[in-house]
Amino acid sequence: MGCCWLAVTPHSSAVTDEAGICHYVDSQDRCDYNATKGKDFTVPLSSKLETSHQLQWKHNDNIILNQRQGGTVVVGKKEDISTDGSLILKNLKESDKGIYTPQLFKEDGIQTGNLKSIHLCIFDHVPKPEVTKDCSLPSVTFTCKDLNFAWLQNGNELKEKAKNLKRNAKEVEKDSFQCKVSNPASSETSGPVTQEPCYQEKSIFPETLFGINIWIVIGAGGGLVVVLIIVVIVCCVRTKRKKRMQLKDEGELRLAWTNDQQHQHHQHQHNHPPDPHHHRCQQQPAGHTGPRQHRSKQHREQQQQQQHLRPLDPPSAHPQPSPRRPAQAPRPVDKTDDEQPPPLPQPRKKAAKIPRV
Repeated sequence: MGCCWLAVTPHSSAVTDEAGICHYVDSQDRCDYNATKGKDFTVPLSSKLETSHQLQWKHNDNIILNQRQGGTVVVGKKEDISTDGSLILKNLKESDKGIYTPQLFKEDGIQTGNLKSIHLCIFDHVPKPEVTKDCSLPSVTFTCKDLNFAWLQNGNELKEKAKNLKRNAKEVEKDSFQCKVSNPASSETSGPVTQEPCYQEKSIFPETLFGINIWIVIGAGGGLVVVLIIVVIVCCVRTKRKKRMQLKDEGELRLAWTNDQQHQHHQHQHNHPPDPHHHRCQQQPAGHTGPRQHRSKQHREQQQQQQHLRPLDPPSAHPQPSPRRPAQAPRPVDKTDDEQPPPLPQPRKKAAKIPRV
C-alpha cells in the first residue's frame, strides 16, 4: 500500500483507499456525518453482514477493529461493534474525526463488495449565546456576540444576519428576541430578551410608592378596605341584635310589672268591696245622658223640712256628709243592639166640636 505525500492543513486529511490511491479530503468542504465532542456516535455499515464474513474497520488507514468469522474479535473490543456490523464510537474526541472505511472478506480471504468510506466531522459543543441590548430612544439595539448565528423574533427566524439588530422600541414593546448559534453538529438558542425598560407606556400611577411596587400597595389597600367593610357589617349586626334583645327584655319586665299590679288590685278589691254608690257610678259610662231617676214632690219637700229643722253645726265641727241616694233599681236590658232614645212629645189633637142642638 502506497503512502500519501500531499500537504494537509488542520482542517484536511489524506487517506489511501483499497486500490492504494491517495485522496485529499478537506473537512470543511464535505462531511458525511457531524458529531459533537463528548457524545456517542455509530458509523453505519452500508452492506449486510453475514456470519461467514470477516469484518474490518479502518480509521485513516489504521485498523481499529477486526472481527473474524463466527463473531470473534481479534482487534478492538466486542462492545465497539453492533450486531449489524456498525462501528460504535463513545465519548468522541477531536482525534476521532476523519475517514472510516469498512472491509468485508469471505472465507477464502477475498474481499467482497466495494464499501463506501464515511467522513466523520467532530465539532465542539455550541455554548448558549447571550444577547445584550442598548437603549437609545426611540430605538433599541440587540447584539449577539457569536460568529455564526441567526436572529429570532417571537420564535420566528429573521433574515437579518448582522451582529447588531436595531428596532424601534415602541414598535417592539411586547416582542422578544433570541440569538441562535449553531454548527453542523449542534445548536443553542439564547434566552428571550425584550426591549424593557427602554420604552414604557406612561401610566397615571407611579411605579413605586415609598419604595414598594404600586400594585402591591393597591392590592394591600383594597384588602384593608374589604376587611373594614366586614368589620362594620359585623358591628352593625351585633348592635341591632343587642338592641332587639334589650327591647325584648324591657317588654318582659313591663309585662311582669303590669301583671303584678293587676294581681295586687284584685286582692285589694277582694279584701275591701266597693260601696254601692261607687259601684253604681262606675257602672254608668262617661257621657251618660239617660233620663234621671224620678223623685216625687213629696219626697223633695220632706228633705227640705229636715234640712230646716236640723241644728246648725258649730264652725269647728266637720261637715256632715249628705245622705246617699237610694240605690236605683237596675234598668231592664234592652234586647235591641242600639239604645232607643226617649219618645218626642206630640202636640195635642183638638177634638171635633159637636154642634149644639
